[in-house]
Amino acid sequence: MHMGSQRQLQLLRMAVAFSFLLLLANHLLPPKAFAATQLLFDYSAGFIRRGLTGEAIMRLLGPTITGREIVMSCAVITFTGLVGFYLFLRRGVVESRATLLILILALNSFAMASFTGSTGYLDALLLLAAVMALSSDAGTGAGLAARILLVMVSVLIHENMLPYFALLVGFDLFLARQHQTMPLIPASLPLAGGAVMVVLVVLNGQFSADEAAAFAEYVQGKAMFGVDNTSLEVLNRTVSDNLALMSDLHSTRKYWAWIIYDGVPLAAMAGWLFWVGGRMLDQDDGALPRLLLGLAILAPLSLNLIAFDVVRFGAASVIVGFLALAVILRHVPGAEARLSDTLTWPHFIVVLVLNVNIFTSDINDVVSHETQFPWVLLSQLKWLSY
Repeated sequence: MHMGSQRQLQLLRMAVAFSFLLLLANHLLPPKAFAATQLLFDYSAGFIRRGLTGEAIMRLLGPTITGREIVMSCAVITFTGLVGFYLFLRRGVVESRATLLILILALNSFAMASFTGSTGYLDALLLLAAVMALSSDAGTGAGLAARILLVMVSVLIHENMLPYFALLVGFDLFLARQHQTMPLIPASLPLAGGAVMVVLVVLNGQFSADEAAAFAEYVQGKAMFGVDNTSLEVLNRTVSDNLALMSDLHSTRKYWAWIIYDGVPLAAMAGWLFWVGGRMLDQDDGALPRLLLGLAILAPLSLNLIAFDVVRFGAASVIVGFLALAVILRHVPGAEARLSDTLTWPHFIVVLVLNVNIFTSDINDVVSHETQFPWVLLSQLKWLSY
């Protein structure tokens, strides 16, 4: 590699580091009450959905939680998820111009800004579990067992693990074993394990009306800060309740505004990642790898059928797309060369400019220039108020 290429890589490494730091500075802001309240769910009233994290926090911090403790818990949850994502993309593939450009695009994606801005959401722990699963050796029995276990345990953190990342973990297994006999069987096991766990959680973790009221009172007494009752209502909502809610929302202007202004750009970004991933795959391997890639990226968007959270699900789809590119780079010979041919400098610049100029409606509680450096530092001072 000549001196000019070395210098280019050095500058790109600096751009990656600055992109990560700015992502944290601009968007890792004090959490909303909704996210903080979900961290209070535990197993004191029996087996419930999304209770594992709160159980761990209770055992670590005690039966009552202060405002400072809960916001710091939120910060740690999101920060560890982001660090896991960064390290996986940074160290999980061979460094080159193309792989560093992909990492820069990931860190500057408006989807990643939205994901980071949802400080304290359990999605960050699901992301951390996903990159831990993808980091194990996909070609060994131990790696397969680790993937199955991590997916199943993550469902106890939040049932969204199944559509968010289970198919991605299976896609990774398929690529690692696609030239072996019946690679779809091991690839399907994390998804199957997660599905079983979701069924158990849904069937055994539902409260009656009286039990829900008692648990809400317990959570309010546990928190030494104001809780968000909407979060408690979501915990007790069934799938049929969600379908009825979505049916009512379909005729509202708010729903379609969210779909058009948030959902369409996020879906377009996910579509671009699918296109790039398809070009990186070996043409001789047929259509099945592309089908699995598409299913992995589409899976988080399927949640829009039963829940009104366009930004979260769209951001998860984009994050899956970036992780899928890293998975392809690890397992498919010649993928890096095909990525380099696809991601030319003009191509990169156009995608980067579009990403830094598109914003979603759900980046924490601040607006306009306050979400960008250096003015965002004024918003960061809110951390000191707890």
